[in-house]
Amino acid sequence: MIKPIDFTSDCANCAALCCLSLAFDQGDSFAHNKAAGTPCHNLSGFGCAIHKDLTSQGYSGCVAYQCLGAGQRVTALFDITWRDDPKMTAPMMDAFRQMRAVQSVLQLLDAASALPLPTLQEQERRLWLNQLTPDHWTPRALETFENEGVEAAIKTWLRGLAKFVPAA
Repeated sequence: MIKPIDFTSDCANCAALCCLSLAFDQGDSFAHNKAAGTPCHNLSGFGCAIHKDLTSQGYSGCVAYQCLGAGQRVTALFDITWRDDPKMTAPMMDAFRQMRAVQSVLQLLDAASALPLPTLQEQERRLWLNQLTPDHWTPRALETFENEGVEAAIKTWLRGLAKFVPAA
């Protein structure tokens, strides 16, 4: 049996990886420009200094963003964070990007369980889920996921499920 996957962001157990890794442009969703790899100027430690007022301060994009649980999973992979050692910034940012992709694919595979899949496709779906079980991730495994085409292969396979989506 495949255990349920938790896609909930847990900011309390994360090293503020979205506030570090993501870039954004000033506009309707963000009140200032921020380059990837530069901590948000609202970041205080690993928390947001204006979290309770994000929308009113012009940061509705922060409210809308979901890492799907990637942040806390990546933070748990490392003994120290980018705050402790700036040399950890790039490795943690890479792992965050990769884990976000894993979580996104897992979410699609999880949603596919609602489709009326034939036995073969359901077995394949379960094999993909088992291959991406969150319990085995390391920075190296995340690199393999990205560099060896696992994500692309799963997305190609998922596109093949379109014929099983019931007509509206």
